[in-house]
This record gives sequence, structure tokens and C-alpha cells, in this order.
Amino acid sequence: MKIIDTHTHLPGFSFGKKPIPVKKLRKSFEDAGLYKAWFMTTDGLVSDPKKNNDILKEYVKNDLDFFVPFCTVDPKQGATQAVKELNRAKNKLGMKGLKLHPWLQAFSMTHPAVLPVLKEAGRLNMPVLFHDGTPPYCTPLQIAEIAEAVPETTFILGHAGLDDLYQDAIIACNRLPNVYLCCCSISSGYISKIIKQCPAEKLLYGSDGGFGKDLISDALNKIYAVETDKSILEKIFFKNPSKLIR
Repeated sequence: MKIIDTHTHLPGFSFGKKPIPVKKLRKSFEDAGLYKAWFMTTDGLVSDPKKNNDILKEYVKNDLDFFVPFCTVDPKQGATQAVKELNRAKNKLGMKGLKLHPWLQAFSMTHPAVLPVLKEAGRLNMPVLFHDGTPPYCTPLQIAEIAEAVPETTFILGHAGLDDLYQDAIIACNRLPNVYLCCCSISSGYISKIIKQCPAEKLLYGSDGGFGKDLISDALNKIYAVETDKSILEKIFFKNPSKLIR
């Protein structure tokens, strides 16, 4: 079965990691069972997003058959600058989606630049993957509130609420057609509840791969431990992400 990991990262200095040669990182991902990986910056979440979007693009330029690059922008730079960088990332760098981390990037869903950025992402057909599950800025229902205001944009809750707020993520997923859940860094028991209570067509697999050893295989095993239906697994692992980014 083909597996697309929708939540992986380029190891960055900001999180105590050292750069890994792209072929080595790709091989480790493939050895863990991946067919493709949605790939996101780490350093860009805490420093210059433009610079780090360029770094990410350069890193994956010869491996775009495997890595699916996601950019980031900083709403605190203002709507004009953030939207400009989003367009540059899409049209010049070839980025396929947008990663936002309100907690690390220190912005609220009520920041005046957030809505224009999300509307532009929808216009550009770029799904937006949020870090979620961490108060105060990125609980699932905080993100769901603005998702309701931007129905043309695809929202992905990148951790399905984490263990503390998974129930809120379930509510958001069932209430809004443009909200998807990525089962990343969440316990198996809660993944089981999510699979049972949400449409299988709106669930994704993710691992935080790139942050540490065995994250991909551990995340896969959590899903295999609670779900055996091959048709559901195929949706989570391959069909759903393929639908969002063709």
C-alpha cells in the first residue's frame, strides 16, 4: 500500500538538529515505508520565512518526485507582505501548501493578516496545515472558527487536537466540510475514536518525521494497532492526500 506522510519536516538548527543530506533523509523516509512526504520548514517557523522557504526549495529541487514542499509565511509581517510571500512561494518556488504554527509564530487567529492569507491560500489551491492542539493560539475550535469564514480553503489540523483536545478536533471535522484531521503525534486510543467518529475521507496520516528517529514507523504502528480495514487505511494513507494535492 502506498503511504503519503502529510506531516514531515526539514531538520533545522532552531530545534537542536543538524542538516541531513537530502538523499540520506529521503532514504530513511523510504526505508520506513513512505511513498511521498509533505515536507515543511522548521527554522522558518521561528525566523525569516522567506529565507527558509528558499532553503527548503533548494533542498528538495532534485527530489520533487518524493518531497511535496510546503512554505510558511508570518502574518505578523502584515497582510501585504505575507500574501506576497505566499504568491512567491507558490508561483516561483513551486510550493504546494502552506504550514502555519500559531503557537511558535506567536499570532492569534484574530490577527488582521490571518484572514487575507487564508483566503489567498484558497485562491491558490494550497491546503493549509496548522499546528493545533496547543493553547492559547491554536486549539482546534479556534482554527475551526476561521475555517468557517473561509470555506474555499482547505484546513488541516496537523495533530488532530493532540491528546488533550482531540474531541474538539472531531467536532470541527464533522461540522465543517473544509476541515481535515492529520493523526500525528496523538495516542492510538484517540486515533481509534477519531476513525470511528469522523468520515474516513477526511483523515490523513502524519508523523512529524525529520524531528527524530523512528517517528514514521511509530506513527504507522499507532494506526495499524487500531484499524485493519484496508479500504479505510488506503484512504488515510493515500487517497485522501492525493485528492488534496494531485
